[in-house]
Amino acid sequence: MTEITRAGSNSAEVPATEDQAGAQPEMGGDFLMVSWISLLMALLVSTVTLAAYHFWLAKPTAGFAVVDLASVVKIKETEFTTLLSRPNVSDEDRKAAYLMVSRIGPAIEHAVDRLQKECGCTIVVKSAVIAGPAEDLTPRLKAMLGMSTGTEAQGFGEKP
Repeated sequence: MTEITRAGSNSAEVPATEDQAGAQPEMGGDFLMVSWISLLMALLVSTVTLAAYHFWLAKPTAGFAVVDLASVVKIKETEFTTLLSRPNVSDEDRKAAYLMVSRIGPAIEHAVDRLQKECGCTIVVKSAVIAGPAEDLTPRLKAMLGMSTGTEAQGFGEKP
């Protein structure tokens, strides 16, 4: 089989072989299949990477917990008042009451820090929460400070 060129051309007749005729690759099926396989492999690698990050590296989102500091301070204030309002208060009792007052602030701060590390959450003053669920850690705070959990219901700071 030979190729015929135009009459005005200077080129000679070139024999065409069957190899040259079939040299045009089919772009349809193979290219589409390779594209889909590449896309699926990229999707699989991305999914596995995200899943691995989620399960092994990502830390869970910290929640919120509340503490009723006003009630704790009120109980300590009541203890202080009760201690000083007894008849025949000695100077040692007054010194003990003032020592108790001077230590309550750092004690509450230290207990709240420990509480935050235990729960791994953000602790908010209870009065700051308008709506939504939050764990109440006030009983645990009272236990850390050596207070009875029933003192809030009684309205005074002495242990039952």
